Amino acid sequence: MLFPQQEEFKFESIQELIEYLNSIFSSSPLYRQEIEVIGDVTHAKYSKRGDLYVELSQRVRSSNYSITIIFSQSAVPYVFKHCRIDSEKELLNKRWKFQGIVNFWKREAKYVVSGSSIIPLGASEIEKKKKEILKKLEKSNLLRKVEHELVELDPIKKIAVITSPTAAGFGDFQKNINHSRFIPIVHLYPAPMQGAETVPGIKKALFAILKSGIDYNVVVIIRGGGSKSDLMYFDDFELGSLIAKFSRKIPVLTGIGHEQDSTIPDFVSWKNYSTPTEVSRDIVNQINYFTDTLENLEKNITYSFTNIYSQMENLLSFNTINNIKYYLGRELINLFRTLDEDQLSINRKINQMIESSEKSISLNKLVSIQRFIEYSIKTYNQDIISTTNEIISELKSKFEISERILFSTFQELTKSSPFAAFLNNGVLVKKGEEIIDSVEKLQRKDEVKLIFKDGEADSSIEKIQKW
Repeated sequence: MLFPQQEEFKFESIQELIEYLNSIFSSSPLYRQEIEVIGDVTHAKYSKRGDLYVELSQRVRSSNYSITIIFSQSAVPYVFKHCRIDSEKELLNKRWKFQGIVNFWKREAKYVVSGSSIIPLGASEIEKKKKEILKKLEKSNLLRKVEHELVELDPIKKIAVITSPTAAGFGDFQKNINHSRFIPIVHLYPAPMQGAETVPGIKKALFAILKSGIDYNVVVIIRGGGSKSDLMYFDDFELGSLIAKFSRKIPVLTGIGHEQDSTIPDFVSWKNYSTPTEVSRDIVNQINYFTDTLENLEKNITYSFTNIYSQMENLLSFNTINNIKYYLGRELINLFRTLDEDQLSINRKINQMIESSEKSISLNKLVSIQRFIEYSIKTYNQDIISTTNEIISELKSKFEISERILFSTFQELTKSSPFAAFLNNGVLVKKGEEIIDSVEKLQRKDEVKLIFKDGEADSSIEKIQKW
C-alpha cells in the first residue's frame, strides 16, 4: 500500500516511507514556494559539478540547527556579484539572508534549499558569541599566552584521549601513534563530540582523568569528521575555563576543528592542532626525538669512556712507568761513567806533569803541590757528587709529582662515572642494560652481572647494606 491509513503507519520498505513523507511535503503550502531564511554560514564548498553547497547554522540554547542551501554552477557568478564577494570563503562566519525554494531529496530523506539569492546582514551571531566568551576568558587570565612545543615536556609515555569511540579521528590517531619508536600507553575516555551532550561529556571525562590518579603526560581532545556546524557546541565558557585550569596540571592538546576553524578549547589548551592526525604526528615526533637523543648520548658516553680509559691506561701502565725509570737510570749511569773517565784523564795528566817536572822541583815543593792537587781533586769530586745527588733528587721528585698528578687526574675524571669502580681495578655491576652505581637501585633476589677487566660473572643479590 503506497499511502497507508494514518492509524497503521506500517511500511513495507524505506522507499514507501520516503514516498509517504514526500507526498506530505508535496501537498504542503511550502511546496514550490520561495522562502527566506536567516542564519550563519559555517561551511561553503563546491561539488565536482561546480555547484556551491552552503551550510547555514543556528544555535538555540543547547540545540544546533542547520540546513544546506545549494546554488547551481550558473547561478554562482550572479550571486557573488550581487553580494560583492569574490570567493565562497567570504561567506564564512557571517550572517546572511537566503532566498530559494525548499526541496525534499528522496534518496537521502533530506530537506535542502535551492538558493536564488543572498543578502548580507552583518556579523555572525556565532562569531559574536565566541568573541564574548574569549573576552571573558581573557579577563580571567585563562587564554593561552605562549605557543608551546612538545619537546618542552618529558618524553610522552601515557596519553588520555577524550573523544567518541566511533570517531574516525580516533582511528587515525591510534594508527599514527603506532609509528613511534616507543609506543605510549593510550587510554580512551569516551565523550560525545557533537550535540548538546558535548560539553557535559568532555567535563565528565576530564574529572574522570583526575580521579583515576594515573600520571598522564598529556590529555588529548580530538574530533574527526562530522558537520562543521557541530563545532559551535565547543564554544562554551565553562568548558574553556576548565580546560585552561586543567592544563596547569596536565597539558591538554586539542585537535577539534578543521584547517580554517578554531573553537574555544583551541584558545585555552596547552597546544592546539587542526586535526587529530596532526596531534598524533607531533607526539610521535616528540617521542622519536627523545629516543634518538638518548641513543646518541649513550654512544657519546661509551665513546668518551673508552677513550679516557685507553688514555689513562697508557699513561699509568706498569710498562710505561718502568720505561721511565729505566731511561732515567741509564742516563745516571752514563753520567757517572763520564765523570769517572774525566777523573782518570785528569789524574793521568797530573801524573805526567809531576813526572816531567819531578827532577826540577824540590821535595818540599812537590809535596805541597801534591797536597794542593789532592785537595782540589777531593773538592772537585765532592762537588760532582753533590751536584749528581741534587740532579738525582730533583729527577726523583719530579717523577713522583708527575706520578701523583696522573693518578689524581685519573681519579678526578672517573669519580662521578658509573664506571669508577671498574677503572680503579674494581668491578662493574649491571642489572639488565642498566649500570648500577648505587645500592638504592638494587633489591634482594635481583639477578646482576659482574664485569671485571678480564671477564664477567653472573650473581644474585642476597643482602643489601647501605652506608
